[in-house]
Amino acid sequence: MPMNPFSHLTDVPEASEICDWATERGIMILAHSYQDGFLQEAAHFVGDSLELARKAAEAQPEAICFCGVHFMAETANILCPDAEVFVPDLEAGCSLADSCKAVDLIRYQDHLEQKLGARPTTIAYVNCSAEVKAAVDVICTSGNARAVVDSIPEEDPILFVPDMHLGGWLNEVTGREMILWNGACEVHELFSVDTLLVLQEENPGAITICHPECPKRVRDASDEVLGTAGMLKLVKASEGKTFIVGTEGNMIYRFEKEAPQNTYIPAPGASCACNLCPYMQLNTPEKLWAALQERGPQVVVPAELRPGAEASLRKMLEIV
Repeated sequence: MPMNPFSHLTDVPEASEICDWATERGIMILAHSYQDGFLQEAAHFVGDSLELARKAAEAQPEAICFCGVHFMAETANILCPDAEVFVPDLEAGCSLADSCKAVDLIRYQDHLEQKLGARPTTIAYVNCSAEVKAAVDVICTSGNARAVVDSIPEEDPILFVPDMHLGGWLNEVTGREMILWNGACEVHELFSVDTLLVLQEENPGAITICHPECPKRVRDASDEVLGTAGMLKLVKASEGKTFIVGTEGNMIYRFEKEAPQNTYIPAPGASCACNLCPYMQLNTPEKLWAALQERGPQVVVPAELRPGAEASLRKMLEIV
């Protein structure tokens, strides 16, 4: 890595200066681990969806600039109703969230209630819109999904939305038979098990870690299936190991910063050396700097969605 990997950003202050500038104006910058290195360096706090949700709920700042995707900013707005919440780019969405529309979900819940004779408990992965959050019983993240599933009585039917791969992995590790929504993350869907096996042969002794959003064949070929927080915990506890990493490529930036004692190799996609979320890449240093000065574009969840969405989020936060 060059001494200053951000030296090309001539019209944007240094990341540390942006962070200080925001602090002086009462703005907390939150960044997901899938954001590029500059945005991670500029943030007051970097984490996964659960960590960021907790940080927003606990801090209750005056304003939040959320470097992530749209549903994450909605979550911050729900948990911090008195804070201004804004983002670098409103178009930074999520393929998983797009795969599950609330109107379709509610229609399917009604169908299952008629079919099963009871309305299933609906668990939604946090990668969903505020409208979907308002229509479900409880939210989960990849880091706490198993605990959330285990909190539901075994005799109760469960509908899990929107990620079929995360849901399939949960069925495997919990022994449940949850009904799964047919959605997937376009980034994790692209990991290639064939090229992964070749990479493993080229790096004997390497530990393959993958996100549970990956398809089953990739999960089965991995040594550990972990959410981003679990991955970070593992690499920080390791010394001199080589990891093949099956999640969004920018996660490696955080690994190299917080656990530089190891070597990290991005797991290959079907047609490229690593997978980057195209939505996360819409957020840039230039857009962050502009958003902070303009305090916008803002993300505001409609009032009619807030009670239901907050209830499902608060229930998650009470479980773990």
